[in-house]
Amino acid sequence: MLEKDDKVKVVKTGEIGYVENISESGERVTVRIPPSESWPFMHYVHIAREGLVYMNDKPKKDKPKPLDWRAPF
Repeated sequence: MLEKDDKVKVVKTGEIGYVENISESGERVTVRIPPSESWPFMHYVHIAREGLVYMNDKPKKDKPKPLDWRAPF
């Protein structure tokens, strides 16, 4: 479930932004796109929820190495 200030990616344009507002029905989302090198001003995108991908900022945990069951000799 998306919440305000969640990081998302607009699928069609590839822009990454933050959820600003979600409609009451949950179908439409307003995304705040921060300034970039190509456009120096913050702008907003109003898009259907299906056009977004949730971006996870949490670092990935390293997988533990499998045990080496070979004989040491």
